[in-house]
Amino acid sequence: MSDASLRIDLSSVRPINATLKAVPISEAPEDLFQQIMTAKKEMLELDYSRHPDTSRNPTYAKYATVVANGKVVATIDNHGFVETSNAMGDVCADAIENADASAGVTSGPLLAQARAEKIAAAVHGSIVRAPTAMSQSAFNAVPQPKVTVDDAAMRRDPRYAELEQLNQARAVFLAQQMAQGGGNA
Repeated sequence: MSDASLRIDLSSVRPINATLKAVPISEAPEDLFQQIMTAKKEMLELDYSRHPDTSRNPTYAKYATVVANGKVVATIDNHGFVETSNAMGDVCADAIENADASAGVTSGPLLAQARAEKIAAAVHGSIVRAPTAMSQSAFNAVPQPKVTVDDAAMRRDPRYAELEQLNQARAVFLAQQMAQGGGNA
C-alpha cells in the first residue's frame, strides 16, 4: 500500500468570494414566488377565519357509543369522529385505521358504523346506537358548515397591503424582464 499525501501550494490559495446577494421575493423564480405568496395568503386568511357553530348541526350529533364491561369506551358522531379516553387511545386508533381502510367513505354514518364495529370488536364490546344517528343519505343531504373568512377585516390588515405590494413589485419585475428580453423569471 502506498502512502498518498496531498500537497497544497499555499501561495496559490485565495479566499472564495462568498458574498450572496439577497434577492427580493418579487424577483424570485415563479414557482418559489407563488409558493411564498400562497403561504402568506393562507396564514392571513387563517387569522380572519370564522369557524361555524356546529352545536345544532345534526351531522355533528352522536351516532353511537361503544360499551365494554359496562363502560363507554368510545363515542362516535355522525361524521365518524371518535372521542375516547387516553387509556383506550391506542386500541381505538388501531381499530380506526382498520375501519378507514375498509369503509370506502371518508366521512359520515357509514364511516361511523365501520369505526364503531372495529372498536367494538377490538374491545369485545357492543355498539349502542344513538337516537340522533343518521343514515348516509340523510347525512349527505345536510349542507356542511363552512369556515368563512372576514374579507373586510383581512383587507384592513397591514399584511394584506404587503401582499398587494409584493404582487405589484412582481408585475414591475416581470415587465422589466420582458422589456430586456430576458423573460425567464
